[in-house]
Amino acid sequence: MHKIRKNPRLSAVKLATELEKRFAIKVSLETVRRVIRSYGYNSKVARRKCFVNEGTRKVRLDFAKSILDKDISFWESVIFVDESKFNIFGSDGRIGVWRKPNEELNPKNLLPTVEHGGGGIMVCGSFAASGKENLVSLKIIWTNISILK
Repeated sequence: MHKIRKNPRLSAVKLATELEKRFAIKVSLETVRRVIRSYGYNSKVARRKCFVNEGTRKVRLDFAKSILDKDISFWESVIFVDESKFNIFGSDGRIGVWRKPNEELNPKNLLPTVEHGGGGIMVCGSFAASGKENLVSLKIIWTNISILK
């Protein structure tokens, strides 16, 4: 279980192979999974979150604390904006991790994302105290021109 705590991305196949090499014990994959589950871990798809280092975390926490006690007039002047990328061809893939309940945002259980690659479209939307706005297409991302032919 130390291996799973240290690296939750280890698969049951890799653990079974390591047991066989290290201790000369042949264990079925389902036995490995059953033992991992008995310790409270479940196999889940890792969440994708932007990489945030310790310095950025401190800055974000300080910012959150500074706006905690703002009054209604402040929030009426704020516009919330978000953007999303939708893939046109295929997906970005899925990576599984072993984790316990309520540990999905633990940094060991996340996949850091960086902005690159993949054919897709970026859209942007916003809302404020006065209402919401329509989605706006920001840009179409093409990684391979031959796709257009």
